[in-house]
Amino acid sequence: MPNMFGRKEFRISRSHKKKDKYTKKKPPVKRGDVIELYIKDVSKKGDGVGKFEDFAVFVPGAEEGEVVKVKIVEVKKNCAVGKRMG
Repeated sequence: MPNMFGRKEFRISRSHKKKDKYTKKKPPVKRGDVIELYIKDVSKKGDGVGKFEDFAVFVPGAEEGEVVKVKIVEVKKNCAVGKRMG
């Protein structure tokens, strides 16, 4: 129904909604990369969790406070899984 100015109502389409902060970013690591990581926390499953350029990396068997050398095994949209080296 036209309003008093003879124009249709203005509607916001879905494309104007705010995008998720991870949709534009590409992961800073790829499968096979070797990085050094400080383990900041431990997950519920017992895996060590570290950050590499604000990207979460899970390392099974690592403990909080350690600095470990990690080989990236799997990369997902917003996190990665690494394997402890040595």
